[in-house]
Amino acid sequence: MSGGFKFTMIIPLLVGLVMRNSVDFKNEENIQWARRFFVFGKAIELIIYGMLYFRIVGNKSEDTIMVSEKDLQPPNPLAKMLGVEEEEENSPKEKLSHGEYDLRVLMAEFKQMVMQTFFVVLIHVQWGVPIPMVMSVLMALLNKPDNALFRIYILQHSPYGDLKRPFKKKSALDNLMGAATKKQKKKKEKGRNGKKKRK
Repeated sequence: MSGGFKFTMIIPLLVGLVMRNSVDFKNEENIQWARRFFVFGKAIELIIYGMLYFRIVGNKSEDTIMVSEKDLQPPNPLAKMLGVEEEEENSPKEKLSHGEYDLRVLMAEFKQMVMQTFFVVLIHVQWGVPIPMVMSVLMALLNKPDNALFRIYILQHSPYGDLKRPFKKKSALDNLMGAATKKQKKKKEKGRNGKKKRK
């Protein structure tokens, strides 16, 4: 389920665009509905995090993995877009069980979610903009099926291939840009093949 373009990536953007053009946010009732949706979505997120926590804690696997601090950090969705190259990791690696590693990853993702929630709420309080609340919930929930921990512990996928630990750090933006790159490569290959046939 990971990699490549998925229509779900643009759903939040489409919803935000429709809301901006068709929903009257001068109407207090519409703002209240956006707030309720935000609270409901965050409650679902917390339930998912709770389920993951208890299932990870219950993981009695004795398999171990060597990881660095970089392996435990969630992906930076803006790094690739801004052309920022990640620094090489020189820190020593630590031996963790699969359960310990998964729990560290979960805590890092939870902290990231808390920070994102804080900024979305701050934007709403400061400027009264409700659309980011709806979009943030949609993005979080629609991206869950691509999350490694969600796939292993909720969807019961085998931890092999792209789910092999340490997990590959990919955000939705990485997938979107990756899909665009693949399309460009295919066009170039078609162009080369066409030239060869003409010769």
